Amino acid sequence: MNGPRVAEMSLAKRFERAYGVMSSRRFLAMEGLGNEVPYFILPYDPHDEPRIAEERKRLINKLRTADGLSVCDIDLWRLACDLWQETGQWEQILAAEPTLPKSSFGEAITNVISPGTHLSPRIAEVFAQQDPKPDIVLIANVGRLFPIVRSHTILNTLQPLLSNVPIVLVFPGSYRQSSTQGSALVLFDKLGDDDYYRAFNLLEMEIH
Repeated sequence: MNGPRVAEMSLAKRFERAYGVMSSRRFLAMEGLGNEVPYFILPYDPHDEPRIAEERKRLINKLRTADGLSVCDIDLWRLACDLWQETGQWEQILAAEPTLPKSSFGEAITNVISPGTHLSPRIAEVFAQQDPKPDIVLIANVGRLFPIVRSHTILNTLQPLLSNVPIVLVFPGSYRQSSTQGSALVLFDKLGDDDYYRAFNLLEMEIH
């Protein structure tokens, strides 16, 4: 599929297309990737955010019930909240926030969910604990952690930990790919600072 057609898709059509791709034999077998990691971007219009949770739930249920697939559903925001709570100091940090310098507060909450040392290893841990072994990993709510966690950092730090299963990042914005200018995750269709090239636009994948 070409770019303009994808850009014109409604949210329902995007998730319908996503289901067709994710349930296909070729996708599940990770074929045709040219030795790249099986990472995929499912972009959507940020204006559709209020409906995303419902569409995501419907997609996961359909993959599980209609196709018998095991889906590892990762909500990055909830995962980050778990990590913050596990410090045992989260309530104190929140209470001190009005009096702390902005930089100190930012450092305190960022260190606990650093993708390289905490967030991505926790994703790999959740994956490893799921039984049966997941056929697909679906990651959502990355936008809620911006700017302390960026999409490309999650994907980069996941690569050494989890690269033998298709991973789909549900992304509020666009994944713009260009042979001359490179590829970029454009968060909220405004913030184009997440350069990333080792992923495929899920909506442009063929269904087999």
